[in-house]
Amino acid sequence: MIAVVPARGGSKGIARKNLRLLNGKPLISYVLNTLVKCELFENIIVTSEDEEILDVATRFPVLIRTRPERLAADDVTLDPVVQDAVDWYEHNYARRIDAVMTIQPTSPLLSAHTVERGVQAFVNSRADCLISVVDATHLMWKETSDGVQPLFTERLNRQWLPKQFRETGAIVICSRKQLEKGSRIGGNITIFPVPLWESIDIDTGIDWLLCSALLNRMTINFIVSGNQLLGLGHIRRALTLADHWLGHDIRFICIDTPEHICDTIRVRNYEITRVSSVNEVSSLIRPGSLVINDILDTSSDYIEDLLSMPVFVVNFEDLGTGSDLAHLVINALYERSNPPPNHKYGAQYECLDERFSLQPANSFRKELKTIIVTFGGADPANLTQKALEALEPLNNDWEIRLVLGPAYQWQDELQQFLHNSRIKERLKIFNQVENMARVMKGADLGITSNGRTVYELAAMGVPMISISQNERETLHLFARYSRGVRYLGPSSVTPEEIQNTVLEIASETNMRRELYDNLPIKELRSGLPRLAKLIESEYKRWRDEKYSNR
Repeated sequence: MIAVVPARGGSKGIARKNLRLLNGKPLISYVLNTLVKCELFENIIVTSEDEEILDVATRFPVLIRTRPERLAADDVTLDPVVQDAVDWYEHNYARRIDAVMTIQPTSPLLSAHTVERGVQAFVNSRADCLISVVDATHLMWKETSDGVQPLFTERLNRQWLPKQFRETGAIVICSRKQLEKGSRIGGNITIFPVPLWESIDIDTGIDWLLCSALLNRMTINFIVSGNQLLGLGHIRRALTLADHWLGHDIRFICIDTPEHICDTIRVRNYEITRVSSVNEVSSLIRPGSLVINDILDTSSDYIEDLLSMPVFVVNFEDLGTGSDLAHLVINALYERSNPPPNHKYGAQYECLDERFSLQPANSFRKELKTIIVTFGGADPANLTQKALEALEPLNNDWEIRLVLGPAYQWQDELQQFLHNSRIKERLKIFNQVENMARVMKGADLGITSNGRTVYELAAMGVPMISISQNERETLHLFARYSRGVRYLGPSSVTPEEIQNTVLEIASETNMRRELYDNLPIKELRSGLPRLAKLIESEYKRWRDEKYSNR
């Protein structure tokens, strides 16, 4: 089998289309690169009447056929052009072919893998002709002399409609026998569906723009871990970034993560692979891709293994030896002294769930009416109950919103406390909350741990009291130094200390107003696009430097 690439110099929609630079490369170079990678063809022939196109083609291991003038006119179809290329090849190289693939230079997104599968599909089918198609199943209409008429008999959801396919124009494979009949398409025809994003045939400026964007499509691997000990914070951050990059090639690799937690990713329709340890990760990663580790501390051995592929590595909240080797380390909560330039710290890099953008921040209210208590997924020190004990004897008019995480382990103790407490009359309990922004709406004060929730409360305009759950949280600097937070230190704090701080803040409107005014609301709400842009730009810079000469 040979491949023929027909490339005219003229073009109606986009002038000199085949030579125009698409993301810095001549359009025709994309399909030539793809065909060369396949290594399936006896030869590749570029046929054109244009000397500049042929000059570009000579930079590839292909044969050049200067198209006869009679085949260069606008009204000439591709069938005689392909026939001419085949006849020229057989005459000059004394070889008779059995089949020919025509591949259009206006389909730059076609991958070598797809072309190889197309060839195999043709061989296996024993058909006379194969054409590439894309699924175009929709409620279709046609225009007739009697007006528009439906091409369907019953209005159904798309998945229940009879399948319809649209030719992509990218690939046509036909046998030598079929070509001799004067048309590449005929006889026993089979279709070959190609991925939607590879199906674009450039005909307009919009097609060009779409191809340019899709050629910059990133392959992103999120390495995450979530369980009763770690909670779901790492997975939620990864999902927030994944949703922001919707449309890119995204997959999740979950380390030591139970099946039911993986389901929180599956429902968003992302590809998932479960593994038991980091040792299994590198074999699942594609070279040249973006790897985002949200698994806390990494080892230098693990990062070195990834870098050898090579890939671009971004780590979140990493204090391990691997952080010295990663291309980029993001830590919104705590920082090292004298950090290297590739380590980014502070509230400006916080990655809030997109639902916070849908919920406006609270306005300041002079009278304190609502307090929210939330201590994350597991709350190992049961700070939840300490906070409720502190609030129990205080103002009976206050509404208390209690958020319990999915791994909260003190249910029996909590129920026993509430059974004998009057606080339950003004208590609203929220379990396994999906939308924290809605729960925080209208809150005047928060009591929380020193994790990511401090940023969520701050973004919603909720002044807060913060207590560190563990030694790692004591390293989180925002709550310790922000003038919008009253930090009470480690989990050894007593209910009395919490109570006194609540009373002080509640009785001093000006103090609570000062706390509110010092919350970095706008900065936090712009963190997600800022962080995504940083990662994208650094990854693309690395990719361009790594592969610019290939």
